[in-house]
Amino acid sequence: MNDVVNTQKEKYKDWVTENLGGKTGVWYTPYLEKLGYLLGKFGLSRGYKENFFEYQSYSEFKNIYQQMTEQSDEDIEKLVTGKSTPRYPDKFGKTRIQFRKKYAEEQYNRGERSKPDNLGGIPDWGVLMRSYLIFLYYDENSTLTYPKKEKKIANQEDEIDNSINYWVISPGENSRLWDQFHAGNMIALGWDYLGDLKTYDSKEAVERGIAEQRADGVRPVNDTKAVWDFYNEIQIGDVVYVKEGIKKILARGLVTGDYYFDEEALEYKHRRKVEWFQAGKWEIHQTIAQKTLTCLNPYPILIQEIDQVMNEDSINPKTTEINEFRNWLSNQVTETGVSLNDKTVMQKVNALKDIEQYFDAPIFGETDTEQLKQLKDTVASHEAYNKYKGVSGSSIDYYIRFIESKPTVQENESYTTAEFLSEVFIEDEELRRLISLLENKKNLILKGAPGVGKTYIAKRLASVMMGEKDETRIHMVQFHQSYSYEDFIEGFRPKAEGEGFELKQGPFVKFARKAARDPERDYFFIIDEINRGNMSKIFGELMMLIEADKRGEQINLLYSNDYFSVPSNLYIIGMMNTADRSLALLDYALRRRFSFFDIKPAFQNETFMSYISELDNPEVLHHIIDQIKRLNNQIVEELGTGFQIGHSYFVGDAYKVNTEERIEEVIEYDIIPQLFEYWFDDEQKAIYWAERLRGYYDGEK
Repeated sequence: MNDVVNTQKEKYKDWVTENLGGKTGVWYTPYLEKLGYLLGKFGLSRGYKENFFEYQSYSEFKNIYQQMTEQSDEDIEKLVTGKSTPRYPDKFGKTRIQFRKKYAEEQYNRGERSKPDNLGGIPDWGVLMRSYLIFLYYDENSTLTYPKKEKKIANQEDEIDNSINYWVISPGENSRLWDQFHAGNMIALGWDYLGDLKTYDSKEAVERGIAEQRADGVRPVNDTKAVWDFYNEIQIGDVVYVKEGIKKILARGLVTGDYYFDEEALEYKHRRKVEWFQAGKWEIHQTIAQKTLTCLNPYPILIQEIDQVMNEDSINPKTTEINEFRNWLSNQVTETGVSLNDKTVMQKVNALKDIEQYFDAPIFGETDTEQLKQLKDTVASHEAYNKYKGVSGSSIDYYIRFIESKPTVQENESYTTAEFLSEVFIEDEELRRLISLLENKKNLILKGAPGVGKTYIAKRLASVMMGEKDETRIHMVQFHQSYSYEDFIEGFRPKAEGEGFELKQGPFVKFARKAARDPERDYFFIIDEINRGNMSKIFGELMMLIEADKRGEQINLLYSNDYFSVPSNLYIIGMMNTADRSLALLDYALRRRFSFFDIKPAFQNETFMSYISELDNPEVLHHIIDQIKRLNNQIVEELGTGFQIGHSYFVGDAYKVNTEERIEEVIEYDIIPQLFEYWFDDEQKAIYWAERLRGYYDGEK
């Protein structure tokens, strides 16, 4: 009997190691050998064989599995065929975490663990049984191949359980409600004015409820997601972390109750019960987004780091970087669209490790891409280095792409609608419309005459939609007649040393990949003078992908043949000068993909008028502006609205120093030359207006 059981154990260890990760076979096996004994000892479940390897057949163990977990036949079929990892029913979801807790307490009492709430290195009870169930299924169906084999990377210890969700929540501003969360064994959310969320039948209904309470007109996408996730997506058995700022963790717990609305609470009335396992204060190496509630499942390396830090395991930043790169690699695809498999992923990681050692040059953690490119050339030209010669160049290229697409999370200054309206001279209703157009179309062009503040508006529009000033999520380029696909998307460019060419990603591809790695936050790509470039040639095959309903779809790029998509959290804002008669009109294909918004001179705007009134000599500027408005009336009649003189000519710190002197400079050297361009065929009209404007600033009028 022992030989049969040992044979089964070794078969399991080998299969799990090959299919579920490099260490899992060795890690899980000792627990399965005594799982029945431990469950009985901990009072969690009784009547099962002490050594689970004594269960030899799939049908026998499936019955055991279903007795414990109460999962359906349909759920088990999805699990073993790799279609999904269904959630456990609430009852088992509540009890299975107790296995790790009881095991940690026992080891602590024996002096083998530093703290009773240190759960590091202890696998989940459900994960153990799930792995054995899958093994038995494929052991008896040897002609089948485990479908996730080619997509799976070698897991680290403390792997995440993908049958549950992991959440991180902020306990109010500056973590002021954490003591209440802890004492009340709960988590809570604001937006109390919504009332009981059980009265809302959809996410859209929640959004309408929040929008009705907001005076700024900004579509409450992030707020709605937080509220809906808290009500509908968080489930019993999910893990929840409490954060402070963007780099501190205060606690880890298990969700034990359904959503409820606490009418008796003074604030934060949306609540859920939680059993806290660890509380304290831990600082992590990676950063967490500044959102109220975030699902961490897309960031498994972050989850692993949080747990390691909380379990007081030593954290090596280089190891964290390697793990994150390995995880990123596993989601990349070859030229044929196939995901990189375990062997390829490990080969590339090992190649970079070997290059580091052989050339005594840092790679993991290095952020200077030019240094990495020089190292790649050195490796390629080094005659004595042959170990990873064939894969070294592509491995460094992958790491460069990984670095360039890594999001930056930092503490940022908030930016509100009120601040926008105090700085930008447009009306509240216009701001509402701009935000709505951009949210719905994803692509927006601000068009108008010179001096109406298109660029200024674009950057602050991005900030107000992000709710903060974050330059790392805004990228700006300027088109011109020679700008090309190779500049914007990708193309071969001469090497810096002047010897040969190399394939370079353009700014749009780099920025889009960065946005794709950070789906919880919005990114903004701003294009100045968008109509100066040949849009069809610049965007190439990406013209389709920027459409709102095509976001996320993939195509092959022209040169690299890499799969590429434009993520839904990337917004494109273009600026278009309507007064430049040398520019061709945009074609209809491009127009269909963008919304267009006219930015007009804001001389009537209350904020602009208030700004003028605060200058040391506002009277002279008022006189000039009155004339500019009259001038604009004639320009509109003869040339069109796109040729008006904008208000930005009269904005700037120089006006606060010497208003009269700055007025003279702008009239004489900016506006009058522009008038001679406008009326190049009627010079007398330009002279008339030039003299008229001069008369108002030199005191003749």
